[in-house]
Amino acid sequence: MSKITGVWKRRLRPLVLTAFRGQFGLGVPTPRAATTVAALADVGRCESIRIDDLPRQVLPAHDVTGDLLAVAQVRSRIDNAVAREQYDRLLRGTVIQPAVQSFVATLMTGHVTHDAGVVMHAGDDVLIDVSGLGFASDNPTNPLRLSHLPRPRATPDTVAVLTTGPNHNYYHWLIEALPRLDLYERSGIAIDRFYTPIQTRFQRETLALLGIPRERIVPATRHAHLAPARLVVSSFHGSLSRAKTDFLFRRLTANVGPWAGPAPRIFISRRGPRSIVNEREVLRALRPLGFERLRLEGMPLAEQIAVFSRAECVIGPHGAGLTNLAFCRSRTQVIEIGTPYRPWACFYEIAHHRELDYHLHMASPTRIRHFNPQTAVGDSDLRVDPLELRGVVESLLSGRSGLSARAAA
Repeated sequence: MSKITGVWKRRLRPLVLTAFRGQFGLGVPTPRAATTVAALADVGRCESIRIDDLPRQVLPAHDVTGDLLAVAQVRSRIDNAVAREQYDRLLRGTVIQPAVQSFVATLMTGHVTHDAGVVMHAGDDVLIDVSGLGFASDNPTNPLRLSHLPRPRATPDTVAVLTTGPNHNYYHWLIEALPRLDLYERSGIAIDRFYTPIQTRFQRETLALLGIPRERIVPATRHAHLAPARLVVSSFHGSLSRAKTDFLFRRLTANVGPWAGPAPRIFISRRGPRSIVNEREVLRALRPLGFERLRLEGMPLAEQIAVFSRAECVIGPHGAGLTNLAFCRSRTQVIEIGTPYRPWACFYEIAHHRELDYHLHMASPTRIRHFNPQTAVGDSDLRVDPLELRGVVESLLSGRSGLSARAAA
């Protein structure tokens, strides 16, 4: 029954609504063309303020330990050189962060719709460089796949867009949506309200911690369509940078009180995909070293921020909970437990910009869910050798270096 309800809400209901809007004149045609802020600024149809020019950079490699034989086996299944090179970069951490030019723009005839923040100029053209979704997005609720949108609701306020495409995901919310606030604040533009989703607890908690009260929020929902007197938008990209992590650390740890006790050593427990199937054995090996098990799902966000900001060492499987590394103080030890089927470097990038001591330990993959040999993207659960991991942790905590061979390229 729940599957049927989900199909209705995500796929069938939007089609019924758009047909109803078109048939009875209750909607407006969906835009079919795309443009950019730069193109509008060139013809004087919006004002744009340049904020940052971030250069391209290649991150340094980090240590990798664990089941390197499994890494080699997965790598051998990749069937093209480009994907294999990308796999190697992600595994070693030598990822390439592109150059980014950030800006804030003001539109006098701008519209915004959907919880992802699809921005339109005069309701005619989608601004693809500031929108959370584009025409090619396969999101089943993508409004650009419909024939009609709801009629826009006018407001005399100056409204800024503060969201991202996958805003329901904690990582994407913190790394893509919230740093837009930093750009708005540095632009100096006076903003009355923010168009932002508040469906999840972490969205509401982070907005409150950033000093945005409920009365300054226009809820971004899948069926919203707003036409403010002035729409303020920022450049939109998923790349990590020191500007982003510094903003998150500075603003979200501002209210963390002093701590007189010992710096905690924490082990993140994860449910669902990429969980550690022998977690109890791993915890038995780590507890003598002073590690405490945390389930982040049930913790208030302010408490999570406080724990990570005080931590001496963080161990956890690859997952959104490691986004909290943005709240760690420099030189905190980090051991991410990964799977060869998903060697993404996003949490290493956070650690690099926060100047943390990062280490990747590869688990043996189990319960493999999928793997695409053309893209080298897959997923699995994790099985960890408890004694091997303990040895790695002891070496890192004692300051010994050179404890592992690099994963072979």
